[in-house]
Amino acid sequence: MSGIVRTKFEIDETAVTIVADKQFISYAINAILDARADIERQITADPFFLTTFEPYDRGRASSETVHRMCEATEAVGIGPMASVAGAVAQAGLEAMVARGCRHGWVDNGGDIALIVEEPAVIEVFSDPGASDAVALEIESLGKIMGVCSSSGKLGHSISLGESDVSVAIADSPVLADAMATALGNAVRRGRDLGASFASVNGVNGFIGGLVMLDGAVGIFGDVPKIVEVEHSKSRMTAHSETSSTAYGEDGNDNKSQKVRH
Repeated sequence: MSGIVRTKFEIDETAVTIVADKQFISYAINAILDARADIERQITADPFFLTTFEPYDRGRASSETVHRMCEATEAVGIGPMASVAGAVAQAGLEAMVARGCRHGWVDNGGDIALIVEEPAVIEVFSDPGASDAVALEIESLGKIMGVCSSSGKLGHSISLGESDVSVAIADSPVLADAMATALGNAVRRGRDLGASFASVNGVNGFIGGLVMLDGAVGIFGDVPKIVEVEHSKSRMTAHSETSSTAYGEDGNDNKSQKVRH
């Protein structure tokens, strides 16, 4: 894996970190741009798609990306834009996998699409100013999966709950993003931690999840090993106080691109 590079890419509100063999990076970027364009066309055609907190009729979807968002969020009873970051990350990773990538990830502001041939570590709740972080040890599965997050206290995404962080693991990133939002929406007090998983329990594709609130942790399903690690700005981060691009540059293999339109 000597050709692995880490590239940061921004377009408007999308800020992603792409890690893969250098030859695959451009495919991810182009797919991300295409997915964003699909979503923007849907919003232009029907602004309700952007604002609704309720499931959106998938029959009105104008693209595969939008259809996926509708299907994933319908499964947990929320609005389609709750899965937008996961959908964009998934599009980027799938484009690389289609061209032979077997180890890499797209981290879209804490919503991660990944495929790994060797173990990887994902920081779950990270303050870039802290020296330690809680993390998940992800084993090689040989297939795409999603690890996505939501927070009622940090970040720009809308959450109706108060969790420090809610993390969902699913067999697709778009579904993991929808589930993370649903988990976070259900947490307003510590006693909600266990009950919050009712929104995702039994949904096809759910692997596991965890929710943190004021030092308490709720865990459900098949969650990877939880460890404490020394914080690293180069590691995947399921939630952070900053966007993925705020960590800065850290080496010759780390490139940054910005696109405005």
